[in-house]
Amino acid sequence: MSAQLLLTFDDRHVAGWEAALPLFDAVGARVTFFVVEADLLDDQEQAGIRRILSAGHSVGSHGARHRNADQTIAEVGAADYLRTEIVSSVEALRALGASANSFAYPNSRRDDTTDAVLLKVFDRLRGGGPRTTDLMAARSAVVAGNPRVFPARGFDTGRGEVPHLNDAATLSKLLHELAEGGGTLVLYAHEIAPVAPGNHIHPDRLAAVLTEAHNLGLHMIGYDDLD
Repeated sequence: MSAQLLLTFDDRHVAGWEAALPLFDAVGARVTFFVVEADLLDDQEQAGIRRILSAGHSVGSHGARHRNADQTIAEVGAADYLRTEIVSSVEALRALGASANSFAYPNSRRDDTTDAVLLKVFDRLRGGGPRTTDLMAARSAVVAGNPRVFPARGFDTGRGEVPHLNDAATLSKLLHELAEGGGTLVLYAHEIAPVAPGNHIHPDRLAAVLTEAHNLGLHMIGYDDLD
């Protein structure tokens, strides 16, 4: 069984993502950026998305306004949710040349109902999972094959000045197990910067993960590269 690592980045941090492209190029990694507020991107952000796509990476939807899918569908119904949260996002991304065939749940909020609604629009979805130093629990993020709904594990280093859980050793063990046993692991982060007001991963930490994955022979691909 092949071993795949899907690195994904959320929200609207186009400048920081574009600045990090050399890190991905250095190890031949293709990644996926899940963009929120795609219909509000300014000219510079739109140009950045086009350059990201030209570099071989994937761009998917993170919703129009980052609304929780489960809560919004329960409150207003599937049709209104799709109209207000999904359609404008997909149209704006496709106008920039993205496939927009994948979707990352805001705040990892999903259930069977939301999956059924969104799988009518997207090829694949990304959920979430526990961020923990407990290796047994962490293994739940590794799946066999290419399901249509993936779990995922966060790997941001902090939010503002507050560091996140230091789980580098656990992630390293997961990567080694993935290389040995095969399967797919999806990781997600947000801004790529030494420090940022919101969730972010330090470029040095990102480079370390990329280097380790490369040295282990993991295939680092984007959502558009999945069979």
